[in-house]
Amino acid sequence: MAEKRLKEIRKIRLQRVEKFRELGIDPYPSKVDGNPKSIKKARDSEGKSVEIAGRLMGWRGHGNVSFADLKDESGQIQLWFQKNNLGESFKVLNYFDIGDFMFIKGNVVKTKAGELTVDVEKFQLLSKSVHPLPSTWYGLKDEESRYRQRYVDLILNDDLKDLFRKKAVFWQSMRDFMIEKGFLEVETPVLENTAGGADANPFVTHHDALDIDLYLRISMGELWQKRLMVAGFEKTFEIGRQFRNEGISREHLQDYTQMEFYWAYANYEDSMKLVEEMYKYVAEKTFGKMKFKIGDFDVDLEKSWERIDYTETIKSNTGVDISSAGEDEVKAKLKELGVKFEEKDSKGRLIDHLWKHVRKGVAGPAFLVGHPVEVSPLAKRQKDHPELVERYQVIVAGSEMGNGYSELNDPIDQSERFKKQQKMRDEGDEEAQMYDEDFVRALEYGMPPTTGFGVSERLFSFLTDLPIREAVLFPLLRPEIKEDEKGKEKYDYKGKKLVAVIDKNMSKGLAANALGHIAYSAGHYSDDSWMGQEKIEDSDGNVHKGISRYPFIVLGADTEKIQEIVENSKNENLLVVDYSNVMFDTGKDEELVKKLSKTKKTDIKYHAVLLAGETSLIDSITKGLNLYGKQG
Repeated sequence: MAEKRLKEIRKIRLQRVEKFRELGIDPYPSKVDGNPKSIKKARDSEGKSVEIAGRLMGWRGHGNVSFADLKDESGQIQLWFQKNNLGESFKVLNYFDIGDFMFIKGNVVKTKAGELTVDVEKFQLLSKSVHPLPSTWYGLKDEESRYRQRYVDLILNDDLKDLFRKKAVFWQSMRDFMIEKGFLEVETPVLENTAGGADANPFVTHHDALDIDLYLRISMGELWQKRLMVAGFEKTFEIGRQFRNEGISREHLQDYTQMEFYWAYANYEDSMKLVEEMYKYVAEKTFGKMKFKIGDFDVDLEKSWERIDYTETIKSNTGVDISSAGEDEVKAKLKELGVKFEEKDSKGRLIDHLWKHVRKGVAGPAFLVGHPVEVSPLAKRQKDHPELVERYQVIVAGSEMGNGYSELNDPIDQSERFKKQQKMRDEGDEEAQMYDEDFVRALEYGMPPTTGFGVSERLFSFLTDLPIREAVLFPLLRPEIKEDEKGKEKYDYKGKKLVAVIDKNMSKGLAANALGHIAYSAGHYSDDSWMGQEKIEDSDGNVHKGISRYPFIVLGADTEKIQEIVENSKNENLLVVDYSNVMFDTGKDEELVKKLSKTKKTDIKYHAVLLAGETSLIDSITKGLNLYGKQG
């Protein structure tokens, strides 16, 4: 019904476009018949004539008088159209709609109700809107629609606009800080023959003119900026887009903005001092404060940042001493903790999995130091402890918010580490680094002692306490469902899926009960886009309710894993329905609500969860799980 109504409204608006043309009015003029100023300035001009332009956001007709609301980037003001003032042109207002852009000239007055209003003397249609805006009250509720039609979301949500104004300040303040410290902003290649500077899986593209495959960069020109250190530049930085072909999560994007700097004749100790100063400067300039609530953490950037040791922190939290533990011991601990890994993973990769599990409990701000060389292929070894490197990571609210080194400038050592990384890559580790022969050759010419550091827009999303996709203007989505030549929707059955994860240790009866509850709830809370049709009617007139048009898969896991899935699914673009021990109660609904409201998060044991949404996102969250009943 909603889709049918939308088509009817659009048809009427298209007819109005033609009506304007019949009246000799261009519905999409290239020139404004005036010199509009901001509505904010108009609101400070009571008693004066003003010229403004913006989008109609409200319309109230009252016979020979009409009121409307006009909005531009600076604010909103009421318009007052009077037939006595406008004469025959007043009739033209019948063809205007909410969403149209208008130019207005008139005097700013104050109504009896005390509202600033422009008494309109002249108006011009600047652009006719043929697609109606959603209700400004309800807006776009569906997450996918909000991301797909971000322009509409921004029209209706001033707070969202302010978010991206802050993001612009965030990057500009970082740029200003680096320039003030004497760093030169540079540009390095986005297309590379060898993807280097990070452990990540690159995107591959093809260059037609050269007939070669190339990689989209996975770092902000790390190996290129270090070539500039070889060339004699001493302080450089770059802010730009980089690309990593990895999973979607609250913290990860596939294309995102990063800043990296490189500083000759300085080491990681110097870098840490600069970075702490920079973060405090950027936070103050962007948000006007130093204290932030990020998830369950209270973070104070203003305090002196502590240092925590990589090996000691892992040992104190897991009991594993990574300096002496073998691969089997690390794997056993990962299995005990329910952390995913691949059997072919190197020791360095296994240790990294272990650290990332431990990291979740670190509030910060803190500098993580003392990394083993296995997890740091580009960092300089510590002089007194060659098994460790001069590296640090900024840790805030359980996540990495920056990464820095004393850069490796020994070409022999660098070549050997590249060889080990390339061997790992050849054996199937897609995130291991490639051997960059030209970079090794550059180091052979000599690179001075250098420190480098990188930070991504994840920092901004954390300081705003938002999933990173929410802090991006236009997040990447799968293509929208289209219609075939008969007007029927073509469904991308691979694009979405429903997945239920059930406690594999429950009896089959309880599992079936849990599955029924979450499936029923999913049907109750999901929108119509998940159903193939509202109903099916057979030849005898019996009505059968539609079923989901997408695959429904049931997986098994232990309760700890289900708990992790529930946590990882929060704030993602997913429909999430969980079933816990609290819900086993068969009492009245009011009693269940009371019980839930008094139960602490740590006391809830999850027995099932249903996820509905993008296939790639769900696959990344449920990776490694088997079908229910097929464990072992």
